[in-house]
Amino acid sequence: MEKPILSPDFTMEDLHKLREYNSLRHINMSTDDLVADINKGASEMQEQIEQMRKDKGQAAHMTA
Repeated sequence: MEKPILSPDFTMEDLHKLREYNSLRHINMSTDDLVADINKGASEMQEQIEQMRKDKGQAAHMTA
């Protein structure tokens, strides 16, 4: 199954697409593989959040 394309507004339909996509990806994974996959995604998301915070902080300093 291909990764779903999400709308810019992130609708309920998008949420359903993501849940189905992840369910089909995870259905045959062992518990250890599932936890590793979730941790990898969480680490990537944490990096994105930290970068957004850093960018926001730099933008605030530039406008001040």
